[in-house]
Amino acid sequence: MTLGGCSQIKKLVGGKPSGQVVATVNGAEITSIELRQEMGNFSSRDPKIVKLAQQQALQQIIMRRLLAQKAKADKLDKTADYTLQVRRGEETLLAQTYERKLAAASATPSRQDAQTFVASNPGRFAQRRILVVEQLITAPSPKITPDGLKLLKTLEDVKSLLQQNNLPFQENVVSIDTLSADSRLIGQIDRLPPGEVFVVPQNGALIFNRISSTRAVPFGGDAAVSYAMNTLRGQRAQDLVRKKLETIRKEAEPKIVYSAAFKPAPPAKTAAAKPAASPAPAPKAP
Repeated sequence: MTLGGCSQIKKLVGGKPSGQVVATVNGAEITSIELRQEMGNFSSRDPKIVKLAQQQALQQIIMRRLLAQKAKADKLDKTADYTLQVRRGEETLLAQTYERKLAAASATPSRQDAQTFVASNPGRFAQRRILVVEQLITAPSPKITPDGLKLLKTLEDVKSLLQQNNLPFQENVVSIDTLSADSRLIGQIDRLPPGEVFVVPQNGALIFNRISSTRAVPFGGDAAVSYAMNTLRGQRAQDLVRKKLETIRKEAEPKIVYSAAFKPAPPAKTAAAKPAASPAPAPKAP
């Protein structure tokens, strides 16, 4: 539905796909450009595989085009819900396109910037590690209380608790690469005693983790510098987009009018900072 909506949006806003016609559906053309977009970033060195992928993508377009034509015949494109969905899709597409334009304008990091980034993040590069993590995954339960969690020091303790309370769980093993992992998470893991369990709520589940082994995998040289440049480029693009969006929102605020029932609450006032207390005198030696 999302891919199909893009074609409808183009028609509504006046765009017309162009390119070699690869098929027609009841007279409606399907162009080579549409086919390439349908395939996304797919690529292969094997011509047979490329041809197969093209056929699969073309059949998807044909089926979608047929369903769209049937929907129009039933006047489903005249409904209020359809109009709202098209508007939402158009706005989303335009917003994403604008964000990509902003991101493309971010400054490209220099090689020196990348080398500095590598040197200042030894945990990601010179001291890079691969952590093997054993996991127990379960759903939240009233039987798993905050006080009870404090008593769980090993993964065996967690498993025993789950089994005693007849709570279903799944065992799993994953790896964490300090090169790409959140540095805050790695910092918290490093502060834990060896073998101690840490829990991470994720997607409505509780994931109990234990580091079972660690392997040093240093990452340096030109490959590290290239990776750092890509990382910095992404960070700068994100920062530029975020700041620009904040500016747009702030400038538009006076022109936004809410109905009484939907007017947001005013921001809480920040309490005035109290003067810092004088440090207590050091205790005298006995």
